[in-house]
Amino acid sequence: MGKKLDKLQKEIEELKRIVFPLANNKLHEVWLDSADIKQQFNISDSKLYRMRKKNAIPCTSIGNRYYYPKSYFNLLLLEKIKNKESLE
Repeated sequence: MGKKLDKLQKEIEELKRIVFPLANNKLHEVWLDSADIKQQFNISDSKLYRMRKKNAIPCTSIGNRYYYPKSYFNLLLLEKIKNKESLE
């Protein structure tokens, strides 16, 4: 039983080593508001609204304002460049 417990504790420590830095990165996420997204991607209010309603983009709201994680759009752009597709 002692060997199994030691192995389990080592696995838990390894998971902590991997997960905690990832969680820390999320705490330092940069969030863009709707105006930033519309300006950077040249999209209208209605297009942004439709994207939110379809859950096509991640967002959260505080009061009456919506915020979007910048990292999502960075990854999206990198994928578009990688696939040589144009933004919609």
